[in-house]
Parts: sequence; structure tokens; C-alpha cells
Amino acid sequence: MTLKKLFTGLISLAAALIAICAVTVCAGAQTSGDYEYKVLDNGTVEITDYTGDAAKLSIPATLGGKKVTGIGEKAFSDCDLTSVTVPNGVTSIGDGAFAYCTSLAAVNMPDSLKNIGSNAFEFCISLTSITIPDNVTSIGYSAFYQCQSLSSVKLSKSLKLIDSAVFSNCRKLASITIPDSVKSIGNRAFVNCSKLASVSISKNVTSIEDEAFYCCESLKAITIPDSVKSIGKNAFCGCISLASVTVGSGISSVKYGAFLDTPFLKNQTADVKYLGKWVIGCNNTATATIKSGTVGIANNAFENCSSLTSINIPNGVKKIGYEAFRNCSSLKSITLPDSVTSIDAGAFYRCSRLIDVYYTGSKAQWSKIDIVIGSEDLTGANIHYLNLGISGLKLKGRAADALRISWDKNTNADGYIIEMKSGTKWVRVGKITKNSTVEFRKAGLKAGTAYSFRVKAYKMSGKTALYSGYTSISARTNPSSVTGLKLKGRAADALRISWAKNTSADGYIIEMKSGGKWVRVGKITNNTTVEFRKAGLKAGTAYSFRVKAYKMSGKTALYSGYKTISARTNPSAVSGLKLKASAKDAVRLSWAKNTSADGYIIEMKSGNTWTRAGKITKNFTIEFKKSGLKSKTSYSFRIKAYKMSGKTALYSGYTTITVKTK
Repeated sequence: MTLKKLFTGLISLAAALIAICAVTVCAGAQTSGDYEYKVLDNGTVEITDYTGDAAKLSIPATLGGKKVTGIGEKAFSDCDLTSVTVPNGVTSIGDGAFAYCTSLAAVNMPDSLKNIGSNAFEFCISLTSITIPDNVTSIGYSAFYQCQSLSSVKLSKSLKLIDSAVFSNCRKLASITIPDSVKSIGNRAFVNCSKLASVSISKNVTSIEDEAFYCCESLKAITIPDSVKSIGKNAFCGCISLASVTVGSGISSVKYGAFLDTPFLKNQTADVKYLGKWVIGCNNTATATIKSGTVGIANNAFENCSSLTSINIPNGVKKIGYEAFRNCSSLKSITLPDSVTSIDAGAFYRCSRLIDVYYTGSKAQWSKIDIVIGSEDLTGANIHYLNLGISGLKLKGRAADALRISWDKNTNADGYIIEMKSGTKWVRVGKITKNSTVEFRKAGLKAGTAYSFRVKAYKMSGKTALYSGYTSISARTNPSSVTGLKLKGRAADALRISWAKNTSADGYIIEMKSGGKWVRVGKITNNTTVEFRKAGLKAGTAYSFRVKAYKMSGKTALYSGYKTISARTNPSAVSGLKLKASAKDAVRLSWAKNTSADGYIIEMKSGNTWTRAGKITKNFTIEFKKSGLKSKTSYSFRIKAYKMSGKTALYSGYTTITVKTK
């Protein structure tokens, strides 16, 4: 090539670059020192490029007199920075903003930051630690991919998602705490974090996606909280030190290979391998027994178990996952419970020898199962409907310490199992070994307490019990009867009764006998008020009361038995007391007849003491003479009526009079 041609080519190249600049950079781009930026619609600035060569950099808070709020896409990528401070006011760091800054060891992010873009710090191989400010809600995929020196990370308390491959290949990362704000751990989020030995997953995470912790070789134990519903494909595969897995009760899906090549799986030597209440693998045997309490069979759990000839899936299993029994080429029979609601795609693919399917439910129940395409070997087999379901379950009777339930006879069953909930667990409380006995009474219960029961039918197939699904019922015992019922006080026109507080009750009903009938006279709506006064009664009269406790069960009132008490009012006070006659040594008193009394007690004052002067045992004798008195002397008398209640004398109040001898 001649020098002239070379020169002409360089001129053409320069012209092309100028044209490109005119289109990309120069159109709306502005510069300030080493920075190129663009003005956003809100009047703030986003940095689009950095042309300087500083090692330690504090990005300015303003450019061209305008506030910097954004670090644009690849703005600092491939720079030779060793440390950078992002100014307060910046809310976003764009995609690839600091990617391939291989010397970058420290980044100071502002509290104003809300978003970190995808690949923002990928291949920052010198970055050792990072603190994500608490206002950050999102970190894009691969944001810290291949940050091989990153050993310490503190995540934002506002972070919603740990996106795909965010910390992939951060081989020195030793521990991570997932904040409560995070709902999902994305695909390959921590893949190949070979030093990661400690992971704390928050109680709000609902999903752990495919390969999230793939080949985290130092991870020895993991606790998966109740909130997690799904664990993705190969999520913990290759975690060669992972021997302990504690899993919550919320799991509804476990995909293929979630714990493949881990000691947790390898150390399970039984025929069936579990993750909590899920079957996740098997050892290739002819028969496999799945334990009671299992709720699901994970994707590919029995795949290629070519020796498996039969299996009984217990009641309680709801889901059979994707390709769960794929290539079980010797499988001839299977028992499925009526608790199964879904059978995923290909669950029984290439189970060509499957002849008999024993289903514990009815044909109608079978038709409601969501069987996804690819299980034709299952649906094409002989389906035997065992019809073991429980119907007509109801409460037949209750007491303060017992509940009785009943159900319809199932002629296909051999008997029934009854369980009661104790705390969070179901405990067997009864087994009935004939199908004609269709009721069960549980005694020894607490008064006024709600209990839950469930019943399943069983049928013996050889030595194996086949079970129906459960049918449940809840009911509350009656409150206990009141205790300590007694008379607390009485008057001529009222009676007061009391009793001990009944902690099993919400309140009390009080009834009084009127004529030959019991009539409600009071209702107390709390269990702490334990007395009742009935006024407006007749003096000297016997009354009967009865009290029962009540407890509300929803809108229904449940009652205890009655406790009864009888008591008599006091007689009324004497009326019409007067001096009937007077002499030098005696006085005669009289009063009106008291029909509520049996008689009268008369007392006379002597000094400061009242002394009985007489007793009249008939209520129609209504006068009293006191002799042996001094002439022209004043004397005070008082009189009370009495009424016998059995052997007990009941008294009225006193009526007093002062008289004088002649």
C-alpha cells in the first residue's frame, strides 16, 4: 500500500468517526472535565462516559450546575479505577457501569441509590467487599458476576429479588444473609461460590430458582423456611459438603436434581429419599414404601428405577411431579390415594408394564385429578376404584369432657382410623376394625374447648393397608357446670346468689322457678361476674334458682348442665308498732300481724344493752306485756319478725319504740 493510499484511508476513517460521533455522542451529549453526560427530562444529569485516568475517584455531585442522579450504561467500564465514591443523589447505576474495572477494590455507594443495573460490576476481580444501601430495591442479573475477590456482602433491607447470576463465580464469598424483603433467589444467583459456608434465608423468600446455589462446595448446612414454596432444578446440586438440610412445611414443588451430588442425598440409604415431607429420590429396589405424612413426590424422584415393580403411595400425597416415575420399566401396579390433585407431565412416561392402578377414591374423584400429558401408561392401565371415602361426617353429641362423631358406613372399607389434632400435629386416637361401627367418642377433653378430628377409611390388601383421604370436622365441648353455687345474701324482698368463676365459659344464664316453670331472670355476658341479685321478691318466701354456663361457638351457644339452689327471703319488718296500754309498773305493746313471719322476738334496752324480753311463736299473736317496770320511767323496746327455713331462723329488721310508765 502506498503512503498516499494510507493517508487517504486515515482521512476516510476520521470522517467516519466524526459522523458516528455526530449521531451517538454529540447528539445531546455534554462534557465537563473528564465527564460526558446527558441532561434528563427532570433536569438532572446522567453520566454517560468517563475519559479520565484517575485511580481513586470521587464522582462529582453536580455537572454543569446540574445534580448528578444517574451513572449510565458502561459509563466507567474498563477504567483503571482502584476505588470510587458515588455521590449522594445518585439513584441508579446502569447496566455494565463499572464492568471490567479489574483493579477496582472499593466502591462507596450513597444512601440515595435505588437500582443497580445488570452486569454493573461484572469482572471487577479486585473488589473485596460491598455494602448495598438500604434503599436499593433491585440489583440486575450478573451485577457482580466473576467478582472473584468478593468475600463480604451486605444486602439492602429493601431488596425484593436476588436476580439471576448476581453473585455467580464470587468464589471467595463466605457468607450471605438474605434480608426479609427478598421474595425470590434467582437462577444461578450464587453458582460456584465455592467458599460460601453460611447462608441465612429470610422467612419471606418463596422460591429458590434453578441452580441458585449450584456447586457451593463449602456449604455444609441450610435451613429452608416455611415460606419457601418451590426449589428449582439443581438448586443445591454439587454442594459436596451439604449434609444437613432443614426444610419448612410450605414446599409445593421440588424440581429435578435439587440436591443431586450432595451428602444430604447420598447419606439417605433407605429405599426412598426425602426432603422434609417430599420424596426426592430412591434407591433402585423392587418395592418402595413411602412413609406416612408425605405430601408430594418431586420431579424425577423415581426416574430410571428400573427394578421397581409396585408402589403404594400413602394418603396425604397431593402432587406427583414432572417425570416422577419416568422409565420405571418394571412397574406393574401402583396404589394412588384420593388426596392426589395433580400428576405433572410425563410422570409415568415409559412405564409400559403398568397394568393395575388402585385408586382409593371414586371414579368422579379420579376425573377431577389434573393429569398432564405424558402419563398415558397410567391412564391406559386398569383403574380400580376402591371408593374408600368418608361421607356424612358430623357431630353426634357433646359434653363438657367429651365429643362424639359419626359418619356413613362404607361397605368397601374394612374399618376406620380416627385422628385428633394436638397442637400442630395429628395424633391417632382410635381405630375401628369393622365397617359397621360408624361413630367414635373421645373423652377426657377440656371443657369449652375446640377440637379437630379427621377420619379415613382403610382396606387391607394382603398385609398392606390402603387408606382413603381424610374427612375433617371441628367441634367444641360444652362448658363445665358452675361450681360453688351458694346464697350470698338475702333481704325481705331480694336474694343474692354467687358461684366460682368458670374459665371454660363466656357467661352465665340464671333462671328462677315461677309456678311450675323455669323462667330466665338474668344473663351475664362475661365469666368474671359471678353473682346475681333478684329483687322484687315476696318476704318470707322460698325461691329456687338454677345457673348454667354458656360458651359461644361461632354464633351457636353451648351450655353446661344446671346447678340449682333454693333459698328463702327474710320476713318483712314489723309494722304498726304502738303502745296499747300503760300502768305504773307495766306497758303493753301491739303491732300489725305479719303474714310473712312465724313469730316475733321482743327485746328491751337495759343500759346500753338489748336483752330479749319475749318470744312469740305465732304470727297472729300481735301484742306483748312487760311488767315489773318503774313508775314514770321511759323504756325502749324493739321487735323483729322471724321465719323458720328448715332449722334456720330468718329475721326481719328491727322496729323500735320508746314508751313511758304511769
